[in-house]
Amino acid sequence: MTDTTSPTTTTKPATPFPVADGAKPNGTAPSGDKSAADGAPAATSAAAAAAPVVDGLIERATRSAHAAVDSVADKVSSVADGLRGKVDNAGDARDEWIESARDAIRQHPFAAVAGAIVIGAALLSLRSSRD
Repeated sequence: MTDTTSPTTTTKPATPFPVADGAKPNGTAPSGDKSAADGAPAATSAAAAAAPVVDGLIERATRSAHAAVDSVADKVSSVADGLRGKVDNAGDARDEWIESARDAIRQHPFAAVAGAIVIGAALLSLRSSRD
């Protein structure tokens, strides 16, 4: 026996989103209701009216964000300049200390060698007392 019945076909809605009660699956309003069709131009005009307001808000937010970034950049720059100055001062102090140590060693070479021997012996005795 052969089956002569034709397979049933189903139509899919045009949109994958659920439809409101009474609306057709393709997005059109039911025959007696024209409010959905009238709502589309109203929504478009409301969006067009809100666009300048939104643009103004975005522009103000952008300006205030730029001002905040500039303020932070200025503060960071001043702090970095201060740190550079302090590092330069520390480097100068180090150079002066090294130069004065060299002068002292040149003036008193035997005292410098004796001092190095005493410091080495002290460090050696501290190390051996720990073991």
